[in-house]
Amino acid sequence: MKPLKALLWILVILPAFILSSCEKLFEAEQEGILELGIAINEQGLKSALNDTVPPASQYVIVTVVNENGEVVMNDEQIELFNFGGFWVTKNIKLKTGSYQLTKFLVVDALGNVLYAAPIEGSPKAYLVNDPLPVAFVILTNQVTRITPEVLPVGQEPPEEFGYVSFSYNIVRPLDFFIGVYINGPVMRPTIELTDAKLTVKVDSLWWHSFELEAKVNLVTIRDGYRCYLLIIEKEGYNPVRLKVAREELAKTTEENPLLIGIPADSLHLLVLQPGPEQGKDAMINRFLPEKNFGDYPFFEAINDGPWVAECVNCFNLTRSLVQWDLNQLPKSATIQKAILTLYYPNVWIEPVITDSLRSTYYGWGDSVPVPDNYPCAVIQSIVSPWEENTVTWANQPGTTEEGQVFIPMKYYIMNTACINCIVPPVSETIDVTSLLTNSSGTARFGMMLKLVKEELPQWFRFTSSDFKSPGLWPKLEIFYTLAI
Repeated sequence: MKPLKALLWILVILPAFILSSCEKLFEAEQEGILELGIAINEQGLKSALNDTVPPASQYVIVTVVNENGEVVMNDEQIELFNFGGFWVTKNIKLKTGSYQLTKFLVVDALGNVLYAAPIEGSPKAYLVNDPLPVAFVILTNQVTRITPEVLPVGQEPPEEFGYVSFSYNIVRPLDFFIGVYINGPVMRPTIELTDAKLTVKVDSLWWHSFELEAKVNLVTIRDGYRCYLLIIEKEGYNPVRLKVAREELAKTTEENPLLIGIPADSLHLLVLQPGPEQGKDAMINRFLPEKNFGDYPFFEAINDGPWVAECVNCFNLTRSLVQWDLNQLPKSATIQKAILTLYYPNVWIEPVITDSLRSTYYGWGDSVPVPDNYPCAVIQSIVSPWEENTVTWANQPGTTEEGQVFIPMKYYIMNTACINCIVPPVSETIDVTSLLTNSSGTARFGMMLKLVKEELPQWFRFTSSDFKSPGLWPKLEIFYTLAI
């Protein structure tokens, strides 16, 4: 029985040895999912683990080693969940590769061992079809399910199952909440959480790593220690190490988590605000599809008509393009944040859009409140080359919606003397990080501004790099880190 299992394990992992070294490295960086269950064959087990048991009162203690014999899960305590009579654990993330499950115990909330998977060669091993260790393989983005057979412990000594002692590996979990943010020069009204890697250590006694998401994370660790070392790691930043008392972790909540800032000492800033000579931007006009506007002073997206349904194509529908010299970024740079500032010329006065006009052209009824952040204009990544002095509506490049960002419509009354006059704000500050970090090429061909609903009369006009005032040229600020 055991030789056959070993042969099957060899057949599973044999293809890994014929991969190239680059493929092995790539594979090692991938992850899969391990899910553990319990084979319930004993009536006693069914009665002990039943739906009447309070939640979080049954756990499994597991040990897992990799193909090199290194321990990757050392006496981990994992909660059991009942799904229609089947007891399983939460999903466990592991790097792709070959592993062995070498310990599997079922314990209650008081630390009593109820059931155990016997180890090969132990007196109780003959009672199950597949004693420990159990070999398994983790594949990329796939779930590997293992259901070890367990036997009731009762009054039997640990040696009957192949274990020296149960008492030392019975532990209680400690839950705490944590969030990580970049403590950098980009000031925001609220803290923006980011993803990171968290490693919790207790000297050389115990450690484990967790992948934190860009939110408040619930983390479960081994309880029973006075102090824990937390190590926060994020690519492009120096690690953060701090010691936290157990009491501090225990009192955290989802509403009051432990917040850790990663210093942005290594954060660099590139400011791009070119003028007429270096700037590359242009306007394109549907009404004049063959005409080039490479020296146009405005960066705009406008539909100034028609105001009657009979006139379909007799209006000026415009879009604008801009491209930045991203070659100024170091090759090893990783973009963390990108802020685009567009300035209004502050010379155009338009009539106030009344509720009746909103109802007619925007589809809002008079009784429906108009949202302040209604996205009227959108900035998209350009996906093909174009030239400032030759681009027209007819030959305009393509764009993608991936990572696109919206600009809301903002109008303000200019003064009380001019009741029906409005002016826009001085500038718009837009987070365009998603445009510079999407899979379409990090906006290397630039960005396009256009209306979301181009059939509706709307007016978005900013200054371009050809505008007469240097301080009002479009500005792109890129915050980036370099590989350490």
